[in-house]
Amino acid sequence: MTAAPGPTDVSALCAAARKQPRPVYLILGEALSTGAAAHALIDALVPAASRDFNLEIYDGRTTPMVTALAGLRMRGLLPGTKVVWVRETTVLLSTEKKADLTTAVLESLDNERRDEAAARLLTLLALSGWTQEQLNSERADALSASALKECFGTALEPAQVQALGALQVYCQERGLAISAYHDDSELLLQLLESGVPPGSVLLLTAAAADARKRVFKQLHALGAVVDLRVARERSGAVSRDQVLEICRGIAAEFGLRLEPTALERIGARAGNEVAGLTMEMEKLCLYVGAAKTITAADVEAGFRDLAESWIFDFTSALAAGQGANAVRLLRDLLGQGDHPLRLLAMIAREIRLLLAARDCLDGPLAGKWRGSVSYPVFQSRLHPLLGEMGEAAFGKMHPFRVFKYLSDAARVPARRLERALIELSNIDLKFKRSRGDPVLLLETFILDFCRPAAKTAVAALGADAPH
Repeated sequence: MTAAPGPTDVSALCAAARKQPRPVYLILGEALSTGAAAHALIDALVPAASRDFNLEIYDGRTTPMVTALAGLRMRGLLPGTKVVWVRETTVLLSTEKKADLTTAVLESLDNERRDEAAARLLTLLALSGWTQEQLNSERADALSASALKECFGTALEPAQVQALGALQVYCQERGLAISAYHDDSELLLQLLESGVPPGSVLLLTAAAADARKRVFKQLHALGAVVDLRVARERSGAVSRDQVLEICRGIAAEFGLRLEPTALERIGARAGNEVAGLTMEMEKLCLYVGAAKTITAADVEAGFRDLAESWIFDFTSALAAGQGANAVRLLRDLLGQGDHPLRLLAMIAREIRLLLAARDCLDGPLAGKWRGSVSYPVFQSRLHPLLGEMGEAAFGKMHPFRVFKYLSDAARVPARRLERALIELSNIDLKFKRSRGDPVLLLETFILDFCRPAAKTAVAALGADAPH
């Protein structure tokens, strides 16, 4: 992947468009980034007074390309450039790019844009050959690990599978339809080869594209292709260099500089979504007010933990029976505005992952795991032994995270984890029926879960005490 251009590249694109528009533009990236760039380009090409007549916008997930191209061939009603914008076009997709589209679906969910995520999911399922009958009768979260990978183009973590299953139910409840996928790239290719009508501009935005397709190469030759996708690590996290570039750029816009320690703290809290990172960074810049420098203390006070790194401390505290520490972490999150129902779901996810890790310890790692094993030894010798069970349990999770779950799970009996899941299910019902205080229910669960470990520790102290 090419490095993501910064804001100056979009500005340069718009400046060049004002002088001499290209016949076609393709902007790749997340919807928030491509939308902002598309609007900037439209501002450069079509005066506000002419947009009711010289601007047409289509949703590429639901509108056939032939409809958009018909609008492109019709001259604008007013003098000047006419722009036809096809948002979220699927014309550049191929089955090999299902993983990119899956990432886009999950990003929309993470940013709480459920309708956008649903539309992308329907496109993805159509690309995988699903029918309306399958959408209504089969559950994506009930597929085998191999079937999931075939459908979504990548291995998924259990929480991601659960989220996609819930999104499918949302599509069913809304009566959303899935249509057969048609590759309209040949229609677009014919238009590009014959020439875009004079005075018209085709603007395409998309989350993903297959650069090997002939139509992509033709777009690149005739127009301008802008790649706003961010560089990511293999784990899916935004790369460190990309985080630093984004943060420095936003701070510079506010006339601020970042202390090195502040950058380190932001890097640890950055998470996987550029939209969330951007919003938190802008909030942080407003938080520091008249100051000229953003410090580590400012980050601690004014930058929400998007990476949810707290969950590792929380899970470790649970597994170690440190009830007071786990309750403190819970209260910190509630104090930041996290909803109890969301925290309940995350705790349940962590318990499931611990149970999955427990199965791996009793399965492919039986007799091989030792509490003293170091991470380098695990990564080189034990991680490859997890095989299909590990892939089904942890998906593409970074090996260090897998190591942490295994280390924590080794302290907790499987039966205790199973009972905890039942109790969390009961708490979920109480939440939804408004029976009991949500915070008190969560804290009671944590203390009850940790009590057996506390009893064991007390017994051990008693055994060691002199008689």
